[in-house]
Amino acid sequence: MIERIVAPDGTSLAYRVVGSGPRPVVLVHSLALDGSWFEPLAAELGDTFSCVIPDLRGHGASGGAPDSISLDVLADDIALIAEQLGLTRYPVVGISLGGMVAQALAHRHPDAVEAGVLIATAGAYDDNARAGSRSRADAARAPGGLAALADMTMTRWFGDPQRPDPLITRARDQFLGGDPAIHAAFLEAMTAVGDFDVPPSVPTLVIGGTDDVSTPRTVIENLHARIPHSRLRFAPGGHLAAFTHPVPVAALLREFLDSPEPSPPHNDTSKDARVV
Repeated sequence: MIERIVAPDGTSLAYRVVGSGPRPVVLVHSLALDGSWFEPLAAELGDTFSCVIPDLRGHGASGGAPDSISLDVLADDIALIAEQLGLTRYPVVGISLGGMVAQALAHRHPDAVEAGVLIATAGAYDDNARAGSRSRADAARAPGGLAALADMTMTRWFGDPQRPDPLITRARDQFLGGDPAIHAAFLEAMTAVGDFDVPPSVPTLVIGGTDDVSTPRTVIENLHARIPHSRLRFAPGGHLAAFTHPVPVAALLREFLDSPEPSPPHNDTSKDARVV
């Protein structure tokens, strides 16, 4: 069931709670999709967890104007929802855009974030990545922009976008039904991800997809290196592994959340990486 809360700027924020277990965990979705994509993963986590799954502003059932979007604002939205539910400390799991929001949340609300899991996401943009994101933002704002970006985006998310797969069909339909101005604003907001760090007080797990062409292994390893107290793991699947392969991703989450203490500082990422 969709619940709602109103942010200080008047934006209506939607969220759902899946499960009624004693352990809360917040799941933050990727760009252009919504929280419903996490429901299979929430089911795999089992009855130990209560999964709080927001729709980020401008997505799903949440409102939001393009000029209200920043990673800081999104992080504060999550904190507000958690406060509404009476949560004082909780782990947060974010995929892609959601992983950037999770990093901002850990930076802005370190006392609230018990642990962080960052899936298929970046810790900073280099000049090429920043230029590419801004170019896609400009393309989204152009006439027919989302339609022109659809095939490229599905390729980044799933690999071959033409293969028969109901998840690709669902993702394409949701992508094309989005607001081009909102999509562009998010692409620009995401370039700020390197402006803050995950504090050492927040144990962190970094997960990459073995076949991710959007956020390849080098980007995942750079994020791991940027967070010296993090662990590094890989799961089967591409950019949306948490949605396409919920069983192995849930196994990694349970393993980490059962013992989320910070890892010793690392220098060689290859020694810490493991594929489930």
